[in-house]
Amino acid sequence: MNVLTLLMNVGLSCMITLGWCLMLTLPKSYVGLCLMMTVLGYVTKMGLLALGSHLAVATFFGAMLPSFLGVYFAQRHGLPPKALIVPSVIFLMPGIVAYKAMVTMVQIGYFGFGMELFVMMMTYFFEALFVISALVLGLSIPGILFYRKKPIV
Repeated sequence: MNVLTLLMNVGLSCMITLGWCLMLTLPKSYVGLCLMMTVLGYVTKMGLLALGSHLAVATFFGAMLPSFLGVYFAQRHGLPPKALIVPSVIFLMPGIVAYKAMVTMVQIGYFGFGMELFVMMMTYFFEALFVISALVLGLSIPGILFYRKKPIV
């Protein structure tokens, strides 16, 4: 991936974040924090993928870094943490993998059952499931660590 492609993808991810910030009516002064967390999350995910990590692992760490920053900024500025975290990690949703699973399911319905199509559909389905699970874990771990009332141990 060259630098121009990386910058274009970061810009598109920031556009997604900006749209969600507008939809959640986040105050203007905090949109920059969300955009910064988006850039850090995207660079973390792409850096781990470039190092050969699995997509779910890269998504987990790509979601956890903005989540930790979101909890920190939320405590510092007196905002609810999800108002900062959700717009900055929504770009990590596995759209292409889930789309491929759905297309393969439609192909099974159109062409009839075939074991290779079924295996392909289940591979895409489970990959999307693991990425969504990693996203949920990456979002929830900072909240569990910082907003827990009782001690963990």
